[in-house]
Amino acid sequence: METAINSAKQPLFSSPLVRALAWSCFSPPLINSMQCGKTTVTAPQLSLTSARQEWLAALDSNDEPLRKYMLEHCHSKRLGLVFESLWHFFLTQDPATELIAHNIPVRDEHKTLGEFDVLYYCHQTKQTVHLELAVKFFLGLNSTQQAPSLSHWFGPNRADRLDRKLARLRQHQLPLAHTEAGQIALREYGINTLRQELQVSGILFHAKNQTPPHHSLNPEHLRGRWQTVAEFTYSTRNSDRQQWRYLAKPYWLEGRYSTATELIDEHKELASERPIMAINALEERLFIVPNHWPEAV
Repeated sequence: METAINSAKQPLFSSPLVRALAWSCFSPPLINSMQCGKTTVTAPQLSLTSARQEWLAALDSNDEPLRKYMLEHCHSKRLGLVFESLWHFFLTQDPATELIAHNIPVRDEHKTLGEFDVLYYCHQTKQTVHLELAVKFFLGLNSTQQAPSLSHWFGPNRADRLDRKLARLRQHQLPLAHTEAGQIALREYGINTLRQELQVSGILFHAKNQTPPHHSLNPEHLRGRWQTVAEFTYSTRNSDRQQWRYLAKPYWLEGRYSTATELIDEHKELASERPIMAINALEERLFIVPNHWPEAV
């Protein structure tokens, strides 16, 4: 088996879609594994090998197959759906994998209990795999007075929280494959046994002086920072604010500084109402949030 290439050393691609593909499939997951009952569910072992790097480079020189696939299969700009479609494309193209089906509903008579995100066959392990996918961007609250907790990580709108997302995966989505209804759905594809995997991609945005994150998080996770509007204004008062640009949500996966928008006063006003993402020339990420976030959201 080929040696994996550290994702931090991924080459910079010209095609926005190829950048998003490489980021989605080969950046470090937020968690490496999860205990689900008596079973340990791990992230996919589909690392960025030299062969996959060559494939991405060739696709970068001509991204028409990827553009065509996304045009035909992804009719939404929602990050989660784009993320899933990029994974579907990768699994159809990679010699080590074969995409069987995706978004398979699991029903009990007329009631839908949930769905399997992805079913694929791994030629290396000779196993069928049930893969659950998620992409998340969480901001960590200062936790100097408490031990690190997954409940300290919130989505930009605060309705989303990391511990709740992982609990949903552990208690509902992954066990679904072991229910009678789940087994019936799998047998429709001739599947009697399978391995389960979990890919939670994203970035964790750390606050200043925050204590170390929870032990269950991947220590190699992608990191950003977050500041309140007041903190950002103060920190950029004597520097060129243009080093930071506004990164609109549809472009969070590709994360490209050169195509981000000039950061102007209107963006700071927007950040006074809800968190916005910024990016600098080093392609570091920053959330600028209301002064009383998260209480203000």
